[in-house]
Amino acid sequence: MKYGMVSIILLLIFLIGYAFGRRIGIKEGYERGMAYIPLKSKEKVYEDYSCPLGIDEIEC
Repeated sequence: MKYGMVSIILLLIFLIGYAFGRRIGIKEGYERGMAYIPLKSKEKVYEDYSCPLGIDEIEC
C-alpha cells in the first residue's frame, strides 16, 4: 500500500512537471518563430531582388 501511494505521487509529480514544461516550450517556440519571420522575409527580398509589397523586381 505504501509503495503504491509513493509511486502514484511520483507519477503525478512527473506528469505535472511534463505539462508545465510542455506549455512553456510551446510559448517559447511561438515567440522564437515570430522573431524569425522578419529575418526570413528580409533574406528572401535580398536573394530574389523582389519587392515585399508587390510583384515587381527591385532594379539594381
